[in-house]
Amino acid sequence: MLILPGGPGHAGIVDGLTTHLADRYRVVAMSSRVASARPGTEHGDQSPKVQAEDALGLIEALFEEAPAVFAFSAGAITTLELLARHPDSLRLAVVHEPPVLALLPDAGRHRDALAAARTAARSGETEEAARLMTETMTAVEPGRDTPDLRHLGNWLDTYAGTLPEPPTPELAELFPRLGDLQSQFLEHILLPFTTGEPDVAALGAAGPRLVPVAGIDSRGQLPYRAAAALATRLRLPLTEVPGGHLGPVERPTQFAGALKALLENR
Repeated sequence: MLILPGGPGHAGIVDGLTTHLADRYRVVAMSSRVASARPGTEHGDQSPKVQAEDALGLIEALFEEAPAVFAFSAGAITTLELLARHPDSLRLAVVHEPPVLALLPDAGRHRDALAAARTAARSGETEEAARLMTETMTAVEPGRDTPDLRHLGNWLDTYAGTLPEPPTPELAELFPRLGDLQSQFLEHILLPFTTGEPDVAALGAAGPRLVPVAGIDSRGQLPYRAAAALATRLRLPLTEVPGGHLGPVERPTQFAGALKALLENR
C-alpha cells in the first residue's frame, strides 16, 4: 500500500496509521517534494500533475505490482490525478475527502475565501491565513449533497462518544517541522490543488477502482461535500469512516480498522 498524506505532504503524520496497517500490508508513506526539501527551501506553486508524476516514480521504483493507494486531502487530489493519467499504475485508489471545489455548485465563493487565505499567507500573516482556511473548510452546510452512503466493519457501533487519540511522542516531535511547512502549504499548495478541474471522464473509466471516503464527523463541511459530489458525479457510493478531515492522523487505530474492512474483499 502507498499512502499520500494531506497538507504539505509530510509522511511522518501517518506513522500511527501505518503502524496499525503493517500487520496486513507492506506500507510505504510518501513525503511530497515540498516536505522532503531542506528546511527553508522556497517553492513556487505546486501542481497535482507534477506530484502525481512523483508518486508514479516512487511506485515504479518500490513496487513490483500496482499497489493500493490511500490518500487524504491534498494527497487525495494527487491520487485522483495519478488515477486519471496513469490508471494502470495503481490497483485501487481510496481517496479521503479530496477538496475538489470545482464539483460544487458554490465553488466560486469557496475559491474566493481560499484565495484570501493565500493572500494573507503571502503577506506574512500565517496565523490569519490558517484561520481563514480553517473557517472555510469547517463551516457546516448540511443537506447539500446526498450520496449513496455505506459503512463497513463494526466501528460505527462503538464510535459514538470516543475521543481522538493523543499524538504519539514521534508526532509531537514533528510539530515544529509541520509548523514550518504551513506557510508553504498556504502559499503554494492550498489554492492550486483545490481549484483544479478533475478529469471526471478519466476517473469514471476507472470504475470501482476509485473509492471515495469521508469522515463521519465531517458531514456538511467543505471536504466532505466535495467527496460526496465526486461520488455522486461518478455514480459511486461514498464510504464513511471514523473521524473528520484529519481522521487518519487523529484516530489512527479506528481509521486503520475501517480501512482494512474496506480493502478486505478488494
